[in-house]
Amino acid sequence: MTEKITFLDGQVMVRQAEGYRAGLDAVLLAAVVRLKSGAKALELGCGAGTALLCAAHQNPQAHFIGLEKHQGAFALARDNVVKNAMQDRVEVVQGSVANPPSQLRPDSFDQVFLNPPYFDDPSAIRRPKTGKDSAFVNNGLTLRDWIDTALRLTRAKGYITLIQRAERLNDCLAGFYGRAGDIRILPIVPRAGEAAHRIIIRARRNVKTPLVILSPLVVHETGRTFTPMAEAIMKGQSQINLGPKDR
Repeated sequence: MTEKITFLDGQVMVRQAEGYRAGLDAVLLAAVVRLKSGAKALELGCGAGTALLCAAHQNPQAHFIGLEKHQGAFALARDNVVKNAMQDRVEVVQGSVANPPSQLRPDSFDQVFLNPPYFDDPSAIRRPKTGKDSAFVNNGLTLRDWIDTALRLTRAKGYITLIQRAERLNDCLAGFYGRAGDIRILPIVPRAGEAAHRIIIRARRNVKTPLVILSPLVVHETGRTFTPMAEAIMKGQSQINLGPKDR
């Protein structure tokens, strides 16, 4: 069964499979993707297309490809592209992150963005519900494998952007070490005064500019009420600016 969910205050519609529903992480990731007219972007592991379509909506002059391995999610993503009338500039291809199809050529994308599974070791956590497995736990891959593929497909001085659990910051930095710079880290904080539970990292391939840690984005005020900034992002009224070299 599938369920229709809207994002960006109803501007993007995504039909998702029962069991796993993309939400805050996908919208935050998409909000960081900022592209010039004519630029090419790729999402690795696009699922049903939530982040892909939100990013495409916010960058109407850019071209997007989503890569998805699983047949069900691939079919949903392809249909969601059509339902959002974006088929003239958004494409979904089927294939694995470990071995992308030949049409995804190395050194060809201005930006590659991704929301990799949180865990490499299935035994490290309680098993997620059916339908959520591939979103939470890597199946034969590691976070390093995802970063390796992203770097390989990004052009020199292009951007790699990902969202991940905060506790995996060290693994992310290890993946970029010696191969990317101008690394900007945005902590995502549930509420003011709490520790970050997510991080957004953006890096540039083959540059050596020093790392910058940005002021955190606070998501909630009290309870489930969004802060004004988070609400603007969720409604598609604002994107996330990571710095002066953002495009």
